[in-house]
Amino acid sequence: MDKSLSSSYKSFGGLTQSQVPWLIWLLENPDSPMALAGAISLREHDYLHLLLDRGKSAEDEAFVIGFTMGNDTHLNVIHTWIFKLASLFLYPKKYRFTRAHLKIFDQGVRAGERLPIKNLCRFDYSYIEGVNVEQLRSALKIDEVLLN
Repeated sequence: MDKSLSSSYKSFGGLTQSQVPWLIWLLENPDSPMALAGAISLREHDYLHLLLDRGKSAEDEAFVIGFTMGNDTHLNVIHTWIFKLASLFLYPKKYRFTRAHLKIFDQGVRAGERLPIKNLCRFDYSYIEGVNVEQLRSALKIDEVLLN
């Protein structure tokens, strides 16, 4: 049985805000004065994991962050370089990316750029929480983008 976005989220079980290290909050949270393009709240970030059919591995995280940044019309090369440097060298070891993860991040950026609907990082997901995840993927054309 296919599940709604909100029921899938309850099963997914992401981090709470208090579990997010301050540097990650500084660069990836929309409430931060230094947020990079693609900054998104934790719940909506996890929604994108579900919509992109991604789990919780470092590879999945790299792709989802890349996708979110690439889908933001405010993205520029400086944002990607800041993120790459921070995630390679400054993030706490548990959250740090490798060069291989950054290749996956780049794939996510390209996929986010190709999605016709832009700025999913600023979308109000409360309107679609009850909608089936598969229907949302189809409506957003996510499957088409990820298959290319």
